[in-house]
Amino acid sequence: MANYSDIKGFTVQTLSTDTIANQGAGGSWASGTSLNTGRYGLGASGTSNSSSLAFSGNNGSGVVNNTESYNGSSWTELNNVNTSRFYLGGQGTSTAALAFGGETPGVTANSETWDGTNWTEGNNLNTARLTLGSGSLAYTEALCVGGWKNPGVASEVESYDGTSWTEIAEMNTARNGPMLSGDNTNAICSGGSIEPGVQTKAELWNGSAWTETSEINTARYNGGAAGIYTGALIFGGSNQGGTVDAETEFWDGSSWTEVADLSNARYLADGAGAANSDAIWAGGYTSTASAVTEEWTAPSTFTKQVLGQLYFNSTTNTFKETMTDIPGATWASGSTMNTARDQLAAAGNSVSTSTLVFGGDTTPHVANTEQYNGSSWTEVNDLNSARRLLSGAGTNTAALAMAGFNGPPGSQNVTATEKYDGTSWTEVNEQNTARRETAGNGTQTSALLVSGYTGTAYVTNVESWDGTNFTEIAEVNTGRAGLESVGTDNTTSLAFGGNPPTTGKTELWNGSSWTEVGDLNTSRYNLKGSGSSTAALGFGGGPSPAVVANTESWNGSSWTEVNDLATARFFHSGAGSSTAALAAGGSTGSDTGATEEFTAALTNKTITTS
Repeated sequence: MANYSDIKGFTVQTLSTDTIANQGAGGSWASGTSLNTGRYGLGASGTSNSSSLAFSGNNGSGVVNNTESYNGSSWTELNNVNTSRFYLGGQGTSTAALAFGGETPGVTANSETWDGTNWTEGNNLNTARLTLGSGSLAYTEALCVGGWKNPGVASEVESYDGTSWTEIAEMNTARNGPMLSGDNTNAICSGGSIEPGVQTKAELWNGSAWTETSEINTARYNGGAAGIYTGALIFGGSNQGGTVDAETEFWDGSSWTEVADLSNARYLADGAGAANSDAIWAGGYTSTASAVTEEWTAPSTFTKQVLGQLYFNSTTNTFKETMTDIPGATWASGSTMNTARDQLAAAGNSVSTSTLVFGGDTTPHVANTEQYNGSSWTEVNDLNSARRLLSGAGTNTAALAMAGFNGPPGSQNVTATEKYDGTSWTEVNEQNTARRETAGNGTQTSALLVSGYTGTAYVTNVESWDGTNFTEIAEVNTGRAGLESVGTDNTTSLAFGGNPPTTGKTELWNGSSWTEVGDLNTSRYNLKGSGSSTAALGFGGGPSPAVVANTESWNGSSWTEVNDLATARFFHSGAGSSTAALAAGGSTGSDTGATEEFTAALTNKTITTS
């Protein structure tokens, strides 16, 4: 913990509340008044948790046509819908709304408009469906997405202009029970189910096409949504495995963050709200029909967290510093690679959402290259030379593939080096010493290749790459194979782990010599890492005979155990930074394509006054 005496003299701002990561981080759910008629599969509209409409649904005994209006303190019975149904969609306000689709109990395309007093039959959907996605803004700009056509998941998307429905571009992934925020010109659709699997996929709509974007953290369907495409909220739902969810996630326009959960987990409820700062979730289903109402509120104004920020909280009379919460960071599942394999390499020194993996072994060794965008893996052009036990450096658009083993027939270590320009691989000048199970770090124009196994010896050789040629430089103190190295270029590196014997030795390169520093807490080999020589992660590996999930954080002087990988593995790939890393592929006893992402959030730490 930092001491105030170390920072006194700095100008710090005074705030009445702590800084937060985003608007959603300051939000919470509170109990509201229960519906007069408990039900599930109901429709919803409304701009806020003090002005919303709930209509139709199923009370557990049958379909109802009730309409209720909420003013923030009570629900009031209003005129009924014309066509009783459940699993329907709704969009608009509490005085100008649209109800469409659903089950009567047959699947229906029926569409009705609400004028604040009465429901009027309007033009029907083109495709009858239920458990569809519907937006959160004006009903004259409504969007109907996916759903269930009975039988089959619907891929159709329809846009409403205030009078009629028109079929428009379909989503990339058809889904049932998706969660939709926005309208027919800009929206984000997330989650849903492709029978029998539940989705984490999310797609953005720009008025003409759907584009895949960052996935949600918790796979689910039939949850609620509020807000717009640049600022959305999703909540509740089910994972189809018998679990009903309470999780709430906040979309800031680029990524999803878990925020405060619902008090009552449920799905198929009434979700509405035009902003991610103000929403409602009423009714729904757990094991019976529910009448519970919860209201979401988040601050309309807040001070955003910034790394290294110092401030004084005048409410608690404490000085605070914003820093990265490495001990609190966790690994989360990402999309699975197209080709499961081990003994592969990766490039992507900046963030976990822009990574390239290449080579590896599936028996036989492969040249496959895949690119990760944070939500899915895409096959791109292969290496020229298939190989395994190779090393990588650089980024996903400017990568370097070095050394390795080409396997049978004609098994041998290789000196081949290739560079990737974002489209294809090109062979460039080779290394001086053929070897495998090396460690590589740096960029496409400034990299290091460290130690490894020649087939007869564990060498201490280190070669520096200047963008054209490799040059032999000062050797590491301990020759080994299956080690890892991280660093930003050929003047800085941290090399750690390796075999034989299995070791936790760590060496630091300063551009002229290698110095032994603090060892890993868990000795291992064929581990991977991310980050720089002053802030790094080391994860997974194989201290014979076991495979471990251990993750350790390097702060420039020592290693600290932090949260483990979900899946123990070795011979995997690693990329990213010390706060946003990726582990992909490897062996768990058999080849895997599993991907995990490590994310460390900012946190406000109290500064002592001693």
